[in-house]
Amino acid sequence: MIKLVSFVFELLRLCILLILTLLILGGLEREIYRLIFGNPIYLWSMTLGNMILFLVVYRNYFQFKGWYKSENNKKLKKSSTISLITFSMVLLLIPIWIN
Repeated sequence: MIKLVSFVFELLRLCILLILTLLILGGLEREIYRLIFGNPIYLWSMTLGNMILFLVVYRNYFQFKGWYKSENNKKLKKSSTISLITFSMVLLLIPIWIN
């Protein structure tokens, strides 16, 4: 029962962190692109890139600081981390190539 409650709290924490991350990064990117190009740009690719960045940060850092403890919690491999971050950066830079 305690594992279930801690899992539910961790799931709620994950959702709140995801929403905050998307709002903060999305607003920051929108302002940066507005300053560079004169109009705010925000595409679906940027949201997907931010979600991938959140996945990397969560798997490598936040999952170890939460309420739900498991022996299955492991960091991403270094090659996976680098690949995901590179792919995320490409998705974040797509609006520059489109404009």
